[in-house]
Amino acid sequence: MTKYILIGGYIYKAQDGGKAFCEELVKGINNRPIKILDCLFARSNDDWKDRFKNDHDFFSKFIKDFKLELALPENFIDQLKNSDVLFFQGGDPELLISVLETVGDWREELNGKTIVGSSGGADAISKYYGVIKNLDVGEGLGLLPIKFIPHWKSNYNQKINEKIDSFLETLKLYKENLETITLMDGEYIVIER
Repeated sequence: MTKYILIGGYIYKAQDGGKAFCEELVKGINNRPIKILDCLFARSNDDWKDRFKNDHDFFSKFIKDFKLELALPENFIDQLKNSDVLFFQGGDPELLISVLETVGDWREELNGKTIVGSSGGADAISKYYGVIKNLDVGEGLGLLPIKFIPHWKSNYNQKINEKIDSFLETLKLYKENLETITLMDGEYIVIER
């Protein structure tokens, strides 16, 4: 069984600052320290160091015994084998997918792990996703047979929020009939498969 956690974006914006998310993240993992692989492939390499530090600081608030490791394309499969949690950070889902396509057959290592996707990371996990900033549809990796829109009705862009309901209908009608999930900033959902 693999547990997927999709985040609408900016989990620290949850009312509890992300505490419930962190509790869900570690639930059922008996290994100590809990090994979290922080995958920042959806962002420019220049951004990785600061993001990694921010992620470590965030997890430190709510998780007692963990080890956060920065995912590297050249070591990704070995790193994934040795982790309990794979955390796909937000950013550009197309960039994330393009890097993952170069690292080999990493999908075989997902069974029994917790896979987290935030914003663009959740887009990549989904079969199809809605891009809020330009109201376009993208195709993800299809790890979950769903359609997904992050940053739902957030203060991302008020002009777009006026068109978001009709865009949701467009996504629902796109290609195949799949469950469509929308999550606001700070919201998350758990799917086990």
